[in-house]
Amino acid sequence: MSVQATTDATVDGVDVDKIAAAAQDCPAVDALVEGPPAMAATYLPRRRVTGIRIEDDVVTIQVRLRWGSTVGQLAQQVWAAVRPLAGGHRVDIVVADITGGTER
Repeated sequence: MSVQATTDATVDGVDVDKIAAAAQDCPAVDALVEGPPAMAATYLPRRRVTGIRIEDDVVTIQVRLRWGSTVGQLAQQVWAAVRPLAGGHRVDIVVADITGGTER
């Protein structure tokens, strides 16, 4: 009997890989991050998706904000990209860090 690897990245009806890709493609997002404050990560068979957590009716996306972008820009971009993929779940965005800028 052989064991087949699963490629299913669906949690509570939400495709975690699609959510991660859509958020990562937003210009104001430098990276998806796990760790504090939201401890955002999704554990799938044989792998982990960093920066995305789905629980109850909430999709949490934890990011590092790109230097020069505002939180408002980030929110607009991520919500527009992710809401159609969230399956009716509320989308929460957590800014865990900001990329380093240049000193003046």
